[in-house]
Amino acid sequence: MRRSRLAVLALFAVSVVLGAAAPASAATVILLNGDPPGAGLNDPTPATPVGGNPGTTLGQQRIYAYLFAADIFGQLLDSDIDIRIYASFANLGCTPTSGTLGSAGSWYIFRDFPNAPVAETWFHSSLAEAIAVEDLSAPLFQGFLDVFSQFNARIGTDPNCLTGRNWYYGVDHDAGSDFDFLNVVAHEIAHGLGFSNFVSEASGLPNGGFHDVFSRQQLDVTTGKRWSDMTQAEIQASAVNDGNVVWAGLEVTSQAPSFLGPRPSLKIQTPVGLKGSFEAQAAAFGPALTGEGTTGLLVAADDGVGVGADGCEPILTNLSDKIALIDRGTCTFAQKVANAQARGAKGVVIANNVPQGLPSMGGADPSVTIPSVGVTQALGATLRASHKPVVRLLLDDDFLAGAVDGMVRLYAPPVVAPGSSGSHWDVTASPNLLMEPFLNSDLRAADSLDLTPAQFVDVGWQLLP
Repeated sequence: MRRSRLAVLALFAVSVVLGAAAPASAATVILLNGDPPGAGLNDPTPATPVGGNPGTTLGQQRIYAYLFAADIFGQLLDSDIDIRIYASFANLGCTPTSGTLGSAGSWYIFRDFPNAPVAETWFHSSLAEAIAVEDLSAPLFQGFLDVFSQFNARIGTDPNCLTGRNWYYGVDHDAGSDFDFLNVVAHEIAHGLGFSNFVSEASGLPNGGFHDVFSRQQLDVTTGKRWSDMTQAEIQASAVNDGNVVWAGLEVTSQAPSFLGPRPSLKIQTPVGLKGSFEAQAAAFGPALTGEGTTGLLVAADDGVGVGADGCEPILTNLSDKIALIDRGTCTFAQKVANAQARGAKGVVIANNVPQGLPSMGGADPSVTIPSVGVTQALGATLRASHKPVVRLLLDDDFLAGAVDGMVRLYAPPVVAPGSSGSHWDVTASPNLLMEPFLNSDLRAADSLDLTPAQFVDVGWQLLP
């Protein structure tokens, strides 16, 4: 009979055991504490219990939150073999405005093991062992390790690292402006258990010449090929084919409508020859898009200075009760929209100034009260050349946000982002998903792993009822 337990085994410190038995048949998750005495998971700095975390030192709170996240996976996955996860704090890359929160991966990978469902294909260590019903790493050096994870020790201690923000160790997701450690740990554990490929996006080379179970589900909708069927050059090209790489797994596709909402869109209503719904990027500021949307005549805005279409100076065009068309560049998105609003616009469309992708539409301005979206450079050019187009800015429930033909997008930015490209959901997903490349404040791993369990099924995991 299988029993679930959560343990902390110290590699360089005294062993500690926390947690309680979970339902029978749940996987056993073991946390390997890789920090030295007095640091990281062993930090004795006094701390006040917070958000359901009873720890009274930083080390205790970190361990409790990590075990809480590990227990979520332990009660999700069916495995007779212990899942051993190493964790430590380290000085990871960071600047005052950006940084790495954590990193993780499978310590070992295996192929052609007993019961392997696909030949000549790499599997994550813990997944391979669950399928083989055998501890495959036991004969190997450091065979006690399945997943390796690290977290940024500079956060909250180095004023030059994500200045003004700290880790939040509560398990109630009330992190405010701080970084929710539970969400980050859940994200990293998922990478190590099955949410990552073993292909170099930069070189296009699969590990050791063999594809992996993840990349076999990576589909390029432009070419119609999966990465496992591509040449090295084709993988290189697909890795930066922004918006056109999707997850082809059937379980994720079937579950996507339960987690993804309607797509931010621009609908062209006239002229008839251009009629259709086009994906757009909703702004982070101003009112949210609605299903009803905002409809109006689209007018190119001109500020009369330099490249007048950028809307960075007071706009000369009369935009009263119209939707403004503005080009990206020179100033912030919020400034462009505020300038259009000042001239009476009811909405704004910002066209990208590069050929690939949508404008990010980030920023903040509480004075903005009209909706705005970003569209591709090509669509912007088409709209600018058309005669009196009437458009509608809306959430279009005929499409899923972050999906193409119902298949969820994977992150494939125009420039390879090492450690992020390929092995995350795309940032166009809405609501936000746990396995996007950037931490979002609305995630609640304690309540839902959203599409992560479905992705696990697609790579071969058996889930508990």
